[in-house]
Amino acid sequence: MTFSDLEIAVSQSSRNFGYVRHNIIASVWTPGAGAKQQCYSREVAGAMLREADEFFDRALVLYLLRTRLREFQASTWAGVAAYYANYFLALSFIRLHRRAVTQVSPGSVFEITPDDDRLPQFTIRKVAGRQRHAEVWRTYYDVVTQMAWPDATTALGLAPTLQSLRFREQLYRERINYRPGEGFEEIYQTQPRYLRSLKATLKDDGIEATLLSEAAYTDRTATDRLAHVATLLRRLSGSRIDVELEVSCWQRREEIVRRYARSRVDQRFGASLVSSGK
Repeated sequence: MTFSDLEIAVSQSSRNFGYVRHNIIASVWTPGAGAKQQCYSREVAGAMLREADEFFDRALVLYLLRTRLREFQASTWAGVAAYYANYFLALSFIRLHRRAVTQVSPGSVFEITPDDDRLPQFTIRKVAGRQRHAEVWRTYYDVVTQMAWPDATTALGLAPTLQSLRFREQLYRERINYRPGEGFEEIYQTQPRYLRSLKATLKDDGIEATLLSEAAYTDRTATDRLAHVATLLRRLSGSRIDVELEVSCWQRREEIVRRYARSRVDQRFGASLVSSGK
């Protein structure tokens, strides 16, 4: 998919038809017609775009919350929040490419992939298991590399080919969140020691990504991915057919920044993401 393909796809679908899981059962899936079906559905396409917006908003909140969590001497949870900011941004970008795995009550899971980059034509498969994080990242790396927007250098930073960087954010989150003896060291530190340790851990003076700590790398990639998806969403604003909804999305994001941005750095960065979206 190219940017022009995405502009055309966006211009054909409204986001007022609910979520992907609602539209699968309501309008496109025929029980008994097989585990793989094809459909033409502007509603499913619009639901993909709606979910792309919501995943971006979740990522923005989590990114801003990480600063507050560090103020509370909860840097492990800040690292988890930064990871999920990255993860939701990956999902947002995937949804813009009209790809999804969604669970429909009472438990059926469907994978939806586009058959055409510009038209709302899809293949829907009923699958056995839920989508895992590693599968999301592989899909994200594939679509970022294929689109290479706005240029190949940016795409390489977002979807690294170096094996030591692939899945690094996910492995960091799993280590600090689940492994006994890893993470949560800050709860035993005095505040002065904690602040010194945090400053050293988060230091990012522009060095190579491989030399950054896991926490600093996760912060950097979240920052870069927020800017990337926000810029793409702003560029798509002029192609939307649901103009009032588009305006309300950016107004909501401005409120998110006002409510959650704690530091001047976050305030300035948040404003740079959302202020041009009107």
